[in-house]
Amino acid sequence: MRNLGLFAIVVLFCSVCAIGQDAETIDRVTEDNVIVLQDGQAYQSDDATSQTWLPNEDVVVLDDDRIVNKDENETVDSTPTTPPDDDADDDGTPAATDDDDDGGNL
Repeated sequence: MRNLGLFAIVVLFCSVCAIGQDAETIDRVTEDNVIVLQDGQAYQSDDATSQTWLPNEDVVVLDDDRIVNKDENETVDSTPTTPPDDDADDDGTPAATDDDDDGGNL
């Protein structure tokens, strides 16, 4: 009986270790629902749940690309993507800048 209990503990421990997890922190969630982490990784989610996630919330990225928000106790499916350009508008075009000395007119 003792061996069976020990075997169950070993199996449980190994299954927990087999699930890859990376603890991360959210940098921002874009209007296009791209979750950008502070380490530079980005994940696209089709789940509106992540639209309410805030910067500096702690998340765990699982091996199957699900993201668990530990602060909100919510999980979304995601797909790895390239981080969006900080200087781009929502349609991907570069944001307008004021490079001349005309008093702020674009």
